[in-house]
Amino acid sequence: MFDRVEKYDILEEIGRGGMATVYRARDTRLHREVALKVMHPHLQGAKEARVRFEREAQTVARLRHGGLLEIYDYSGEDSPVSFIATELLTGPTLKSYSDEHPNIPAELAACMVLQVAEALSAAHEAGVIHRDVKPENVMFHHGHVKLTDFGIAQLVDVQGMTTTGQVLGSPGHMAPEQIEGKECTVQSDLFSLGTVLYLLAVGELPFSGPNTPHVLKRIVEGKYQDPLQIRSSIGAPLQRIIWRCLATDVSKRYQSAGELAEDLGRFIAGSGIEDPAEALSSYLADPETYAREFTAALIERLIERGEAAQRARNRPAALDDFNRVLALDDGNPRVLASVQRLSRRSRVRRVGLWAVAICAAGGVVAALVGLREDARPSVAKAPPLEVVAPLPKPAKRLVPEPSGQQHAATTSSRDQAPLVQPQASERVAPGGAQRASARGETRGRDGPRSVRFRPFPANVSISVDGGPAKPFGPSFRQVELSPGRHTFKFMGAHDCCEDLEFEQVIPAGPGTTTVARSLEFKPAGLYVVTERPANVSVNGGAVRGRTRSVLQVPHERALLQTHVVIVSADGFEPFRASVQLRAGQVKTLEVPVTALKRAKGARRMEKSE
Repeated sequence: MFDRVEKYDILEEIGRGGMATVYRARDTRLHREVALKVMHPHLQGAKEARVRFEREAQTVARLRHGGLLEIYDYSGEDSPVSFIATELLTGPTLKSYSDEHPNIPAELAACMVLQVAEALSAAHEAGVIHRDVKPENVMFHHGHVKLTDFGIAQLVDVQGMTTTGQVLGSPGHMAPEQIEGKECTVQSDLFSLGTVLYLLAVGELPFSGPNTPHVLKRIVEGKYQDPLQIRSSIGAPLQRIIWRCLATDVSKRYQSAGELAEDLGRFIAGSGIEDPAEALSSYLADPETYAREFTAALIERLIERGEAAQRARNRPAALDDFNRVLALDDGNPRVLASVQRLSRRSRVRRVGLWAVAICAAGGVVAALVGLREDARPSVAKAPPLEVVAPLPKPAKRLVPEPSGQQHAATTSSRDQAPLVQPQASERVAPGGAQRASARGETRGRDGPRSVRFRPFPANVSISVDGGPAKPFGPSFRQVELSPGRHTFKFMGAHDCCEDLEFEQVIPAGPGTTTVARSLEFKPAGLYVVTERPANVSVNGGAVRGRTRSVLQVPHERALLQTHVVIVSADGFEPFRASVQLRAGQVKTLEVPVTALKRAKGARRMEKSE
């Protein structure tokens, strides 16, 4: 250890890395304390390392941003001891802070990473790539975070290896292209920052393994556990931000640190935080109290937002918020009631209207009889939940008219209406005549044309040219329309499907023409309740999640489908069940405590089944 380096008195060692040792020192001329980074003695004689050290000092010295470490002084290339003097930061590193506080609220983790992203943005605009973004290189200082050690990875020999033979960079945070020896870019820094966000929000690193080669292989292959599976309280919006940061394909990542900062800012603002810097400073002053008060306010905000999405019939958005509430406040009765309403709302509202239509759909009647209102899940407390992200709600679209003959939709015999092509002599259904609205269509010389509907599934209501919707069935299978362009809207019963609005030209001529369309089924919801937290796998792992969260199960072929559900917990034998789910509705599966039998020898069950 040095006692003095030029004008600096060494007070104590405060950090050590592969390239340098950092000391707390006193500037004897300006009478202030500084952080003095001194290159290791075994590198002092390496001309290439000293040149790069100087270049790094000069590069970072011209950067001006509150989130970047400020450089005060540099030894010079000819000095016997190479050093850089910087401002002395007062707080711990993100790494040590996250070790001591493993349950940082997601929004506060985002506040920390937001400040790092803003600092990176300033550096990138100046043409500086960090190359070693990691929690150890981010430090707290007076309630804010600062990014340190810019370009430390440049202190290597020409082969790109350190003197200890390790691959350049920090294994758990390196971007795939960095591992493969390709050029580091802005997106490389953003990948590394994504690993930091994952660590702060989830409590563990995305890429880990028994040794460095194993970790690097997982990074290159893009294999990591879904953050929402580990800690569902982070919410789906932050999950999607992490996904984008950690994309293996560079083109699918954020293209700038400013773009990432914007998304983080929107996520933070959605929780009611107006000033991220002020919120972070308040949190750091008293983490426990702030986290408790913030979480209570966040739960109320998420419930209100979820209920608003529910009223707007935006089911995926509602489930995003409701799932997060259940992760933060297991068994919240207000949210559980809302989840139940997702499945019964349409049935209660439309039961009279759809009675005839459902009868006409044949096997759908049997499916409806089998449905019941599931009992409200137990509200007993359990550890934090983990959920899979709900499938995004497709935007309503205007489908262009098909060319040529209408194709028959792929259907299930349970749900399909008769698809026999009507003959020209077939009579128009009573009360089915309807005039086309004045939308510019041209009337054929032969007068109105008989138009027969052929929807899939059959239990839909149909609106023609903006008119009132009528349930498809025996009394409403076809209408008379004037030749020309018309607008149709097919709407599924009980929120089973995405509404479909489209235009089609009705040609002039004798006989009956057909309007046939298939609606996209909405995913079904599955809510599994057990006495102890457990993993849930549906259809061999196609959908994975945790108990006490609404899993989104895709439906592609039929309204009612049977799914294989496996519930497993460490030390217990898996529980298997076949469950019938209806598209667009939520069903509760209660697993009795006796169903999860302790495995022989208390062997640990694989989480993936």
